Amino acid sequence: MQASEHSSVETLEHQLTDRFGLLLSQTQLAELLGRTTGGLRYSLCYPSDSSTRALKACGRKIGRRVYYPASEVARIIIGTSEA
Repeated sequence: MQASEHSSVETLEHQLTDRFGLLLSQTQLAELLGRTTGGLRYSLCYPSDSSTRALKACGRKIGRRVYYPASEVARIIIGTSEA
């Protein structure tokens, strides 16, 4: 089971990296999750579940913008606890 989760995280991470690059902007993350940018921002300001809290925690501030590493986003989407 552990190997299966690991390979699916790597596959998703590879797909995200190919599509968006190593870091996802909030706009790209919203597109990936099927949300509006405003809705994602609101969810990140008032996180109500563990995956939203994990997304907020993995954000990296670069200048005035927040970016999300593709590897951590993949782990959060798949649902592994090794983030």
